[in-house]
Amino acid sequence: MKSGWYPFFVVDYRRDTRHLTLEEDAAYRRLIDEYMVTRAALPSDDEALARIVGMPKAEWTRLAPKVRRFFKARNDKLWHKRCELELRAQNARHNSIRERAKKGGIAKALKYKQLAASSMPEACLIVPHYKRKKEDLSTELMEGTAVDKCGQVEKKRSAEEAIKRIVRARRE
Repeated sequence: MKSGWYPFFVVDYRRDTRHLTLEEDAAYRRLIDEYMVTRAALPSDDEALARIVGMPKAEWTRLAPKVRRFFKARNDKLWHKRCELELRAQNARHNSIRERAKKGGIAKALKYKQLAASSMPEACLIVPHYKRKKEDLSTELMEGTAVDKCGQVEKKRSAEEAIKRIVRARRE
């Protein structure tokens, strides 16, 4: 799962990085961004880190000692405690939403399967009475016929009865 966003807590970040210079702060922030976008630990190689930060290796080597303090080196990767915590929280949210959507999709599919299996005439499923055109309803009125919910033409009736029938059908 890739995500285009991640939570960023400015107060926590400022508290932890107030001692950094502008260059160190920018480098650290770019490393955090890379960590969160790729959802993976960073390479421990200085050349790769310099590319991620977007500066020459010589400049990165000068800044690296202060910035690397925020990461733990393990298995040739740099791990960040807060990034890992936020990624786990994102995964939990994503899985929860996915499970709820899955349950909803299954319920909807079962509902439609039951509708299709019921003994309702096809006319009821194709054109419900409330979706018929107004012209059809006015023709019914003029001809003195009425069409029930399933599209079945009923017996001829008076104009008054047809009007009452149409009004009743629209209310339902």
